[in-house]
Amino acid sequence: MLTRSPWALPAALTVALSLAVALGLAVVAGGATAEDPADASGRAVQLRLDQNEQARGRADAPLTLVEFTDYQCPYCRRFEAQTWPLIKRDWVDTGKVRFIVRDLPLEFHSAARPAAEAVHCAAEQGRFWPMHDALLAAHADLTPAGLSRTAASLGADPARFAACTTEHRYDAAIAHNAGEAQALGLHGTPAFVIGRVRDGVLQGWVLLGARPYEDFDAALHEVLAAN
Repeated sequence: MLTRSPWALPAALTVALSLAVALGLAVVAGGATAEDPADASGRAVQLRLDQNEQARGRADAPLTLVEFTDYQCPYCRRFEAQTWPLIKRDWVDTGKVRFIVRDLPLEFHSAARPAAEAVHCAAEQGRFWPMHDALLAAHADLTPAGLSRTAASLGADPARFAACTTEHRYDAAIAHNAGEAQALGLHGTPAFVIGRVRDGVLQGWVLLGARPYEDFDAALHEVLAAN
């Protein structure tokens, strides 16, 4: 039985998420993981948010959607290419959802952590989202030279970018994000938490895998309708 969240998820979504757990739909939808990703799907969780989250959408949007991503994960790229544009159009751009990205580089993806670091270093120069999007594009070059070329092509100063990555300035931040994901039982990517923020804490439910837009749309409508 699923534990109900403090804001009482509607029965329809509870049933849908319970079925996802039972049938392992997260596996079918796709998710890079070292263990069964259906283990966590549908669970109620709480996640404290920082004031300086990398976010898209209105800060006062009624719903928040957090993605834990791995830049080498093919399923994360599928979500970015197929599902994210529709969520952005229908939910983020309309002011109903704030979208946040957190790091979850998987250990068996050797390029994932350097890529996450590169995105943080690009953020120092105001280019977090362009770099994020570029590294999740099809055929993105995640080699060290490729990361440098991508940052430069987006207008980042090469010397500043190189100094940042060489010093590994964001090791602690990346480890923190990954640690919080693991504490929530999230071991595969992409992994999502969808819910409402109360006093700086996201109270929500887990969705796993590169699900089709219709799954997100249905879940978001259910959560939006909740009190």
